[in-house]
Amino acid sequence: MSTPDFFRSRLDTMINLRHPLAVLATRMPWAAIEATLEPMFEHRAS
Repeated sequence: MSTPDFFRSRLDTMINLRHPLAVLATRMPWAAIEATLEPMFEHRAS
């Protein structure tokens, strides 16, 4: 009996893409969020 390799499975085959949180994730303005937060996480030289 073979065991499927969990780490080689695609995420979209493991989750329900119609779940409200999955749907919400597709509607989020990720580029705008990233652009807003990026300055807070930049590495600053000492």
